[in-house]
Amino acid sequence: MTTSILKTLLVPVFIVAMTLPAFSGDKSYESSLVCANCHEDNYRNWKGSLHALSYSNPIFQTAYRKAYTETKGSAKKYCLNCHAPTVSITGDYDVELPITTEGVTCDFCHTVAKIDLDKKDGPFHSEPGETKRSVLENAESPHHKTAYSKDFAGSKLCAGCHSFENRHGVKVGDTYNEWLRSPYANEGKECQNCHMKEIDGKTAIERGREKIHDHSLSHNLSTMTDSVTVKITHVEKTAKRIGVSLDITNEKIGHSVPTGTPARKLVLEVRTHNAKGAVIETLSKEYRKIVVNADGDEIQSDGDVFLYGVKITEDNRLKPKETRSEKFILSRKTGSVASVSAELFFQYEPVVTERTLMKIPLFSSQSIVK
Repeated sequence: MTTSILKTLLVPVFIVAMTLPAFSGDKSYESSLVCANCHEDNYRNWKGSLHALSYSNPIFQTAYRKAYTETKGSAKKYCLNCHAPTVSITGDYDVELPITTEGVTCDFCHTVAKIDLDKKDGPFHSEPGETKRSVLENAESPHHKTAYSKDFAGSKLCAGCHSFENRHGVKVGDTYNEWLRSPYANEGKECQNCHMKEIDGKTAIERGREKIHDHSLSHNLSTMTDSVTVKITHVEKTAKRIGVSLDITNEKIGHSVPTGTPARKLVLEVRTHNAKGAVIETLSKEYRKIVVNADGDEIQSDGDVFLYGVKITEDNRLKPKETRSEKFILSRKTGSVASVSAELFFQYEPVVTERTLMKIPLFSSQSIVK
């Protein structure tokens, strides 16, 4: 799904590349296409990111439509302040401006002048206009003013949206505080140290540095590989059972895993195999956060968690650098067991509205051909 979304978004970039709009210098937000004039590599890197897709992706759109309907429109401020944060200044909660659909767009982040985490409804103080802020000291541009901001190197910049408490006081998404309580925070390792490492690319076409910070936020399979590891530590076989002991470790992730909405799970599967490698038996365990509604029922969908979650009843996710020892007992056809294996994977089942072909048979007729 993600691949098809990215292809759809990336194709128009090359169509408009020769006619990108110019920097206006006024007090409104500039489109990311304006930034692309000079910051081509940064733009291309950001364009496929979860930030760029924060408003337009079908997972959010499905949840947002449901929330909007069930709250008679009041959810628009509740949702868009993070998924399309320019609305906090423009007031475009009806999404009539093109800039709103750009999600967490370049000019929003790079015009944040101050962050106040005590202001739950609006922690970002944004000043759209000619001055663009970044972590680069003494940066110069022939097209706009620049300013250094220490907040760009700190996790507070992420906390405004990645520490989310719903209207019932439930920490639905608490990634920032998960990091804040971790060894990484004590070591001075910020979110940006992992999610915005330096990669190849020029910061600007004119006089740019030869490295850019990763605006894709490093959300890809290569960064996830080996981030959580599983090691079988002991296997005990008797006539009636196979006991498998193992350690699962959050090796590299600076927050609980999985983080974000409770619909995301980490699943550990342990299997026994016969001499030919065929699976005999499979047992599994899930690591996740469970949120319930006022009736005590577990909430499955992202949107409903934000609207109706009143309590966290369970949270067995792996904390940063935590090792958890587990034991599985398998009892099927133990005499045929030749080996055991363990596999860990991320599981997410979002509700998505998709175009679907519907064919309903109404009538048929046949004729014999002579």
